[in-house]
Amino acid sequence: MTSSTSSSSMEKAVPTQENIPLQSVSSQVPKIHEIYSDRDFITLGNQTFRRSDFLEALGSDDEYLYESKARRQPRKLANPVPLGLASFSLSCLVLSLINANVRGVTNNKLAISLYMFFGGAIELFAGLLCFVTGDTFSMTVFSSFGGFWISWGCINTDQFHSITGYGDDTRMLNNAIGFFLAAWTVFTFLMLMCTLKSSWGLFLLLLFLDLTFLLLCIGSFIDNNNVKMAGGYFGILSSCCGWYSLYCMVVDPSNSYFAFNAHMMPNAPTV
Repeated sequence: MTSSTSSSSMEKAVPTQENIPLQSVSSQVPKIHEIYSDRDFITLGNQTFRRSDFLEALGSDDEYLYESKARRQPRKLANPVPLGLASFSLSCLVLSLINANVRGVTNNKLAISLYMFFGGAIELFAGLLCFVTGDTFSMTVFSSFGGFWISWGCINTDQFHSITGYGDDTRMLNNAIGFFLAAWTVFTFLMLMCTLKSSWGLFLLLLFLDLTFLLLCIGSFIDNNNVKMAGGYFGILSSCCGWYSLYCMVVDPSNSYFAFNAHMMPNAPTV
């Protein structure tokens, strides 16, 4: 009699699920009206949690958390500027040697493939890579001069009839080439003004290149081979500055014993 009485009293003391009013429970739980989320934090109402802790509390495994953190880390990209400098400097050196009539070479037919592929396609590719890395100046310079080398190769290709289309009118041909080179003189000068706070190698590269275009332009207008040869010598100096800048960017104590410094101009920003 006593045991049955105690058991019945315990059953009355312990509430069952049916005895809990659903409306009273729902009224006690706070409602979340606003949810904010970013890469690192999640805000529920007026409380903020770390995303990793929140996902871990929801039962997300460590592998998923590791992959999400790995995806948020920026991918390290190679510097495409040395590739653009190598493409330009090599092509400029060959063209300038021909313009300077070194060892009596005046025919540049053999260098057309160099102009179009290494000087053109590779330098254009380097410019597009600079677009990926966010380097606006290098993207503009390399992509533009990549187009120059491709167009110069097409001008000297017989199948395009760029030269033969003028027939025997050499004066008009020289004036047309002069216009072409004059436009590149202006463009190179604008890019030169953007290097006044960079390295001396890059500044001298564009300075000598601008003088190269200017002398070749004048030589085409007046049809003077000596002026064109002077432009070729300045082009050799420009390519040498490009080689120096290229070497300074690539070399470091891990790959060479002979490291050069890229001497910066006055008021150049320090990284």
